Amino acid sequence: MDKFSDWDWENPETLAVRMDEFSAGVAGCEKLEPISGTLPHSHQDFLDLGLTGIEFAAFKTAHPNGLGTDITALTSPEASTEPGTLYRVDGERCFTQLDISRPLPFADASVDWVYAEHLIEHVPLPVALGWLRECHRVLRPEGVLRITTPDLRRYLTSYVNGDGFLGKHRRRLSMLGFGPPMPERKAFLINQIFQYYGHQWIYDQEELEYVLGEAGFAPEEVQLCAYREGLHTEIADLDTAFRSDETIYVEAYRRT
Repeated sequence: MDKFSDWDWENPETLAVRMDEFSAGVAGCEKLEPISGTLPHSHQDFLDLGLTGIEFAAFKTAHPNGLGTDITALTSPEASTEPGTLYRVDGERCFTQLDISRPLPFADASVDWVYAEHLIEHVPLPVALGWLRECHRVLRPEGVLRITTPDLRRYLTSYVNGDGFLGKHRRRLSMLGFGPPMPERKAFLINQIFQYYGHQWIYDQEELEYVLGEAGFAPEEVQLCAYREGLHTEIADLDTAFRSDETIYVEAYRRT
């Protein structure tokens, strides 16, 4: 039986259930070991664990000194994560379960970097603002926040100019297994970025600069970047290739 036989792209409410099933399916690992019943709090706590920063929306960060976090529980054949506990994932990376709609459980100036790939569009604007203020708070002087998210300008430019991006994006999602091929209608392909995948608010450069300014970053501390280019190579290298065609990359640098 075709696994997509009951898939209806034109019914966002029923597809939300399928999307949740997909998300749960990727939240797994082979081995999950509790490290501590408490989380690192101060900068020294992070250093004692060999950690320098936080990657949000990551079950297993690719950064060797990163703490991965996600709102969804990570599971292994024997265990499942619980908020407030620090875990080692597959013997390699640290992870904890966090809800970004709540204050971060870390001290002021406790980390050197924060990274979030395709996270901010999944929460309402007030939640995004609160989370960004928390990121500003926990960053140390000269710390860097790198955000990547679908670029509204990229979608709307393609809609107007017919440059082929929308069709390419449609084919890419199908190849990755995110459901059967979407309808080819341009209006549908614009609407899907707002309606599907749990998206709540879509950004362009101006909107990102606005929310970062509201979070406490000065205009001169915010800069537009390119894929895998930024102030620190090891942070920019966390960008994943399969999202690069639709993504805007922005860094905010906390000077003091």
